[in-house]
Amino acid sequence: MSNNNNCHGRESKKKSEILNKLELNISTILTEISEQNSNIEYNPNDPFSTKFPSKVTLEYFFGRIKKYTKIEISTLIIILIYADRICTTSGIILNPHNIHRIILGCLLLAIKYNEDVYFTNEQYAKVGGIKLAELNYLEYFSFHLLNFNLYISNDIYQNYLQYISNYTSQNTNK
Repeated sequence: MSNNNNCHGRESKKKSEILNKLELNISTILTEISEQNSNIEYNPNDPFSTKFPSKVTLEYFFGRIKKYTKIEISTLIIILIYADRICTTSGIILNPHNIHRIILGCLLLAIKYNEDVYFTNEQYAKVGGIKLAELNYLEYFSFHLLNFNLYISNDIYQNYLQYISNYTSQNTNK
């Protein structure tokens, strides 16, 4: 019996290590994109844009999401896919003024689409540090920009997973 518990402990540790790597890679990818567009000012026509960029790093933000939502690995990847789709279909450019709110909108949709158990929007608003009404708006607007289509083919999912898994930061010395 102790061997079985030890095996489950290793599986849990390995899953945690994979989640940590993917979380770091996703936050790094989004940070680099956002920083490349740091010259973009507040845009009142962008429903995700805020007048002042968040002082919270994306690495910390994703860590907070992971800690308080117990998010699945696959849901993290889906957040990136949804954010990419929103930007592609709407012309919105990820930047320091909108990135945290885009992630929150995509988080809600990804969790509700992909996971069997999830919290109330009120709990996610607390995790995201915004009011419930704002979060509800972000969720609706994200869903609208995705044309109410949350489906992701296995091929698309696998392409993103491979990209994220193999990602090496442009800022890393090779």
